[in-house]
Amino acid sequence: MSSLSDSVYNVLKALVELYNKEGAPVKSRDIANVLKIHEGYVRNMLSILKSMGLVISKAGPHGGYIPTSKATDILSRQTFSVPIVSMGNVVGYALDITLIGLLSERPYASMRVVGDLSNYVEKEVRVGPLPSGVVLIGKIIKADAEALIEVSSIVSIPRTSIKNIMTPNPIVARTDDPLEAYIKYFVEKRFRGIPVIDDDKRPIGLLMASRVMDALANCNLKTKVSNLMLRNPPVINEDEDIHEAIRLMVSSGIGRLLVVNSEDKLVGIITRTDILTRIATLEQLV
Repeated sequence: MSSLSDSVYNVLKALVELYNKEGAPVKSRDIANVLKIHEGYVRNMLSILKSMGLVISKAGPHGGYIPTSKATDILSRQTFSVPIVSMGNVVGYALDITLIGLLSERPYASMRVVGDLSNYVEKEVRVGPLPSGVVLIGKIIKADAEALIEVSSIVSIPRTSIKNIMTPNPIVARTDDPLEAYIKYFVEKRFRGIPVIDDDKRPIGLLMASRVMDALANCNLKTKVSNLMLRNPPVINEDEDIHEAIRLMVSSGIGRLLVVNSEDKLVGIITRTDILTRIATLEQLV
């Protein structure tokens, strides 16, 4: 069986932990509460897990989802990936990161790598942020399937609330709007995503650049936003801190989060670029 994406893995892990704790079928809303994401998004991930034979569902008032015996084996072999960045560009992804000689004068980090790093040997890269909010900075000295990095510094991102680094009041779309109304943002301004909100200003979708470009290639500009948007996008409260944003981005595999207030109304958006920019600022102090 192929490995799971980070978003599917995270839902499966939460399901197994809740099931082991309660010993009863788990509701999708309980998983959503643990992961702090929309329940509809969780149900989509559970459907994928069910089709893979990792989850079964039980109907009725006391029903829910139950992990199968295959789930434990999958969890033991799956891991998260984090970006490897050089000169502001993502050049690969690191898995199974292990620090070697952390208290020595010359610590190293070994990791499995997705991507070809052969052109970056002897060059400085940045690995992370890890879910813990830590970023490794150093020089690649080995770039095979398992890479080795000589660590020059370790940056721990200070905790700060999302509201302090998010982009407030972003451009938004409505479900009944024609796609052509937003093409200029993706083509001219190179937007990667536009939040879609309902009449109460609550986020219900995300219009992604990849889907917009497909529609543009097919001359399908009259279609409604609702036909293309990613439903139940990952959200985060404005009072959460940057470490939680990093955790959600890593676990969901999506590089942007819609920011909501206490009334679940959209107030901003935070992207991986926002976090990387903050890390770059911190590096100047190292």
